Formats: sequence, structure tokens, C-alpha cells
Amino acid sequence: MPLGPLRTSVSDVEATESDEIASQSIDALVVDVDLSRTWMRVLRRTALVLAALVLAALALRVLTWDWLAVGDFGTLRLRTLDVGSSHTPLVGIYSRWGWNHPGPMLLLFMAPALRLTGGAGHGLLLGALLINLGAMAAALVVARRAGGQTLALVALAAVVLCRALGSGELLDPWNPYVLILALFAAAIAAWRAVLGDRVAAIVFVVAASFAVQCHVESALSVIALTVVVFGALIARAWRGPQRTHDQRTLVSALAVGVVCWLLPIIEQFTSATGGNLRAVISFALHGNGDVNGWHDGARIVGWFLAWPTNWIGGNLLVPKGSIPVPFALVALVFAAAWAARRRHREELALCGISGLLVLTAFLACSRISGVAFPYLYRWVLAVAVVVWLAIGAVVLRELRERFSLKHWTEVAMWLVTCALLLITLVQGPNLTALKGSDSALRKFSSLVEPTLAALHELPPPTLITVTASGVDGSFAIDMLQRAPDEGLDVRFDSARAFIFGTQRTIDPALAKSELVLAEGSSRETYRNNPNYRLVAEFDPLSPEDRAEYERLDVIDWNSRVDGPTNPGDEYRHYRMLAENFEYLAVFVSDQPPVPE
Repeated sequence: MPLGPLRTSVSDVEATESDEIASQSIDALVVDVDLSRTWMRVLRRTALVLAALVLAALALRVLTWDWLAVGDFGTLRLRTLDVGSSHTPLVGIYSRWGWNHPGPMLLLFMAPALRLTGGAGHGLLLGALLINLGAMAAALVVARRAGGQTLALVALAAVVLCRALGSGELLDPWNPYVLILALFAAAIAAWRAVLGDRVAAIVFVVAASFAVQCHVESALSVIALTVVVFGALIARAWRGPQRTHDQRTLVSALAVGVVCWLLPIIEQFTSATGGNLRAVISFALHGNGDVNGWHDGARIVGWFLAWPTNWIGGNLLVPKGSIPVPFALVALVFAAAWAARRRHREELALCGISGLLVLTAFLACSRISGVAFPYLYRWVLAVAVVVWLAIGAVVLRELRERFSLKHWTEVAMWLVTCALLLITLVQGPNLTALKGSDSALRKFSSLVEPTLAALHELPPPTLITVTASGVDGSFAIDMLQRAPDEGLDVRFDSARAFIFGTQRTIDPALAKSELVLAEGSSRETYRNNPNYRLVAEFDPLSPEDRAEYERLDVIDWNSRVDGPTNPGDEYRHYRMLAENFEYLAVFVSDQPPVPE
């Protein structure tokens, strides 16, 4: 038999077998891809349902909660109620340094929820929930436009951030807290905006403007991101491959920016006192008192970047001591170098955004004036999460390209996200901090009716005088909130107009009567003055506890190692006495206040 045909037959058989093997491999790959896509769809929908349940639980708690807006929350409520009136705020919430935070976006965004709830205190909680929900939704929309992998990664990062903050903080309307998710959304949007996404550019402008208008501590990071985003947009509009698209994106972003900053700009040019923006810039350049310094800046940022275990459990108090090793920063540098070497343009851009946030966070924390209270650096948590997100993005890119794990890595991220959401749902909202915010004022509820009755007997307008800045101030703000419903004209002195608005303040010389709220030993000053009448008083402390409180009250806690930034047992005992069991006496005078 000839050998030629035999060779041909063998070759045909081998070719057929190879085709069958290849076909089986392709079929297996198709099945694998289909299976992973099925899991992705299931897990994505599960995550959406779990997130909706968590938010529903929070909303239900809010709407059934008789929560009092106390202290700074009361001020926020009053200024939010001014939105839409002739006293619509042009600037943000007040700062302890005598100026206001840059803009009123927080008040504007809070107003619908507060109106919807009839002005009730819990309307602020609902407003905070909606704002944070909007920030997360914006970040996820931007991520979705970049693809399924990016959406899964950003969704996981957002859930981790919320877990670290505590689910209850999604309801916290305090301006240093409500900016954190907005800053996270701004970082995600900045990343995609520099790559040419128009929607991301708009989201960035709104989220970044909101963050810095809430609290000026985030200003340096926002300004740096703004320079990068608009620098990239200008470059793309000038010499990019899609100049028409990028030019329209640039114009749209600038237009939205003007809208976001219109009210502060109007205030700056119409103010008779030099303008709030000028005051903020002057403070940023010249400060007011001692600043923390480079060591403390590195200590704070280094702690957030050391290990996620530092903050993932929800304890965001940075301890005193040496500078922790910022392992996340080291990993970020290696990730950026690897992305540059492999020409992973998108991941390299995210690493650059993250590195810029770390640098500006370090500079900002180094320039904190006075005591570095935890609320002043809490926003650095968003920076830490973005850093780990950037590292994860580079790692995922390598897994996709080297091991063909594109779909299964996405499945894994959605699985972890679902697990975290399920844990959050089972645990329920942690509202400890918010529950305690009005506890001190509730203890003095017995003083409310006698005080209101006495105010009705006084000739208006009545000047409110406080002797300290603790529960007397909280009680005073409570009276200020009750005044419209009671038909009373009570006001603070005109020096506090930047806090409460000009309509709630008065030149003391023009007041006809006075309400004095005296804490602690200051009561004796008014008790012995015949022009003042004691209306009511409340002191739940025993003589021994009162003596202990007065001993602790004269200590300069800000200079102590075991003070506010690293509280020891003695400081905690002092705060318990001060916040929960403070003495308060109410005096009134039907005479005009005596000038000091």
C-alpha cells in the first residue's frame, strides 16, 4: 500500500482531533463566561436589594424618631429653614474662627427633606441620608460608565467606606461628617473626568463644590483635584482627538461650577465687611494661633494609611505617638510604577489622583489650627479608601490579563459586597452618637415651660445671654428654635450674626429685656443681682460630684497628653460630668441689658 494516503489520513485524524479539542476548549470557555455572567447578574441584583433594605431601615428609623436638633444641629436647622426666604444663606455653616465655611450647598440640599418633614429635627437626618445616597449613586453611575469591573470595585469601596464610618453616620447632618462620601464621589469622578468622561466632569464639580462648601478643611484636596481635572480638560479640548466633545465638556463643567458658587460670589461682592471668601482665604494664609505641624500631619495621615484594620472597625480616633508606617502609600507607589511600566493608562491616572489626595491631606492636617479634634481629620478616611481602591485596580488589571479572570474577579467583588451589606443589615443602624446628641438637653426639659412662660411676660425684643458654651448654649438655641411657634422675639447679640443670621441677632443696646442662661458657678453673679429673677434651675449632681466637676473644669485639657485627642479616664469622667450632669439656671430681666 502506498504511504502517501496513509500519511494524509493520519494528518486528517490529528487535525480533526485538534479541532475537537479546540472546540471543546472554546465551549468550556463559553460555558465558564456564561456562568460567571450569570453569577454577576445575580450578585449585582442581590447587592442592590440589600442596599435598598439597609437604606429603608435607616429611613424608617428616621421617620419614627423624635430627635431633637441640639446645638450645632439646631443652628443647621435654623439656617436651613431660611432657604427660600429673604434671608436665604449665601455662605455655609459658621466656623469657630469667626467666619463661615465657603458656601450654602449643604443648606440648600437639606432644605427639601426638612420642608417635607414639617421642619422637624429628624428632617435633618433624612436630608443627610439623601445627600449621602446621592453621593454614592453619583460615584456608582460614573463607575458604571467605565465598565463592570470598575463598577464592582467602586461599589465594594463605597460599602467599605460606609462600614468604617458606621451606618448611622449616613444620617449625621454635621457638616464635617456629611462631606466624606461627597469627597469620595469627587475623587472617583476626577479620575474618570481626566480621561474625558463628560458626566464624570459634571459630577466632580458638584461633589467637590459640596465637599469644600461643607467644611474648609477639605479645600486643599479639592483645589488640587480641580486643577488636575480642568487642566486635563483644557489640554484635551485644545489638542485632544475629540476636541469638540472635550470643549463642550469643559464649557458644561465651568457652567455648573458657576452655578455651584454663585451665592458665595454674590456675598463676596455685596458684603460690607470684606466678604466671607476673603476671610476664609486670609485665615488659610495667615492662620489663627498655633498649627499642628508636619509631625502631626504625618501621624494622622500615616495612621489612616498604615493598615485598614486601624479604621475598618469604625474607631477613627488617631492616637498620639510616633508616625505609623504608611504601608498603603508604599503599595500605591509600587502600583503606580507597575501601571506605568505596563502602560495601564486608566489605573495610572487613578494612582495619580490617589497620590495627590495623600499629599494634600498631609498638608491640610499639618495646618490644623489649635487642637486637632477628630472631626477635623475624619475626612481622611475617604482618602485612605481611594488609595486602596487604586491599588486594587492595578492588581485586578494584572489578574485579568495574566490569568483570564476578568469575570470571576468581578463575581468575587460582588460577593464580598453582598456579604458586607448583609452584615450591615443584620447588625442594624448604629445610632449611638446621634442618640446621645440630645440627651443632655432632654435632662433639662423641666426648664422649658417655666422659661417660655417667663419670656411671654418680657417686653420684646429679648436678648439671650449665655455664660459659657455648653448646655447653656444648647438650651439657648432650643429657645431660639421654639420662638417662632411661640410668637416670641428672642435674639442673640449681633456679634453672632454670622452664626444665626442677622434676623436672629440684635445690638444689645436695642434690646428691651434679657434672658440669661447660667452654667455652674456663674449663677451666683445673677442670683445676687436684684435686676434678675430666677425662673428655674436644675442640678442633678451631688455636692461631691459638683466639687469634682469644678476641680476638673479648671484643668487646661488641651495641653494634656490625655486630653481631647487622646482621652484618658480622668478626661472621660470630666466630659461625663460636663455633658450629662451640668448645672443650669435660668434668669430673666425686664430691664434693658446693662452694657459691659
